[in-house]
Amino acid sequence: MQTRNGAGVKPAVDRINAHLDALSARFVARRGVLELIVLGLICREHVLLIGPPGTGKSAVVQAIAASVEAHSFEYLIGRFTEPSELFGGLDLNALKDGKIQPVTAGMLPEADIAFLDEIFLGSTAILNTLLKILNERTYRRGQFSMTAPLISCVAASNALPEDQALAAFADRFLLTTFVDPVGEDQLPDLLRAGWREARGGEPAGALSMAMIAELQAAALRVDLEPVYETYAHVVRKARLAGATLSDRKVVKAQKLIAAAALLRGASAAGPEDLWPISYLVQSRDHQQHLKELLQAELKQSCNPVLTESVARATYGPTAHAAHLAEQAATLLESRPALATDPLYEIWLVRLETLLTRIDAAFDSKTLPQHLRAVRASVETLLEGHSTGKAVQEPAAPASDPAVLETA
Repeated sequence: MQTRNGAGVKPAVDRINAHLDALSARFVARRGVLELIVLGLICREHVLLIGPPGTGKSAVVQAIAASVEAHSFEYLIGRFTEPSELFGGLDLNALKDGKIQPVTAGMLPEADIAFLDEIFLGSTAILNTLLKILNERTYRRGQFSMTAPLISCVAASNALPEDQALAAFADRFLLTTFVDPVGEDQLPDLLRAGWREARGGEPAGALSMAMIAELQAAALRVDLEPVYETYAHVVRKARLAGATLSDRKVVKAQKLIAAAALLRGASAAGPEDLWPISYLVQSRDHQQHLKELLQAELKQSCNPVLTESVARATYGPTAHAAHLAEQAATLLESRPALATDPLYEIWLVRLETLLTRIDAAFDSKTLPQHLRAVRASVETLLEGHSTGKAVQEPAAPASDPAVLETA
């Protein structure tokens, strides 16, 4: 891709892609989270991660921060955390001269990237100060004021707040994603990756601040004119369905669309780049509903770099059925030749898990025809094993073009 000033950014985009590949190899089923954090860096916007403890939220953010040549700040906030623990204590020498001046070296006001865990446990004083830094990149205490170099703040919490005041604060985070435990079918990969990390995993290299700044500038030169009408239609449709999308978010999300186009290799945005709207909504149920509602508008979504983010943003029932059918085909093909093979029992457990996932996602009325055939094949195999009857393995179901095309 060539930008308007003639400087190509393709090497930087390729570097981002390779960086994501390296990091996602270390963190199983977390590429989507990594992609959104990188998207936040390119757009100078903030990211909110919601998920139960132990799902790798902190590890992923730490890995990103460590792989960028930037000043980072990290803190686990508690109910009794003092503002000085984040923003710096008072300079006692300045205080002797009657000046209120904090010591900000190494603290949040001087960070390029910040990670704040359990963000919603912060006191009113902390959240009010944070709001100024997040919105205006300014830190103020008394008469003291400074410009904060913050590029992006990634915050994490086990759950979204119910308190309306905290919900209003949460709205300052443009991107929200929900982090779930790794699926049972990926547990072996998780164990291998965890053991590699324990033994000292391969570093992902480093992204320079200059390269990130180059992409930030290039994204602002992307032409959004081709998608204004479509984007407005999508926003109207989402709001009519009950999604909370503030004007502030809708305007800021243009940066996400521009960055998506940039990473796709385009100088002008198209319908393929509207998928970030799914991450503007701060409700798991509403996000899912939005994906279903906007299937027609988002069906063209694609991005060679942000692959997992796109898949999650457009993941309706049709795509889910296609994904389950694909997993079933792979699993059926991997059946051990002998029932006496120790791996056979493991294979059966995975087969039972897949059947459970199909039944959890669809009932008898909503189960797509293609997946219905897959389910019948799996159920026949399991019944044959439980009765001790030899069952010939059914052929792996071919992918239904109609299903995949719709997905």
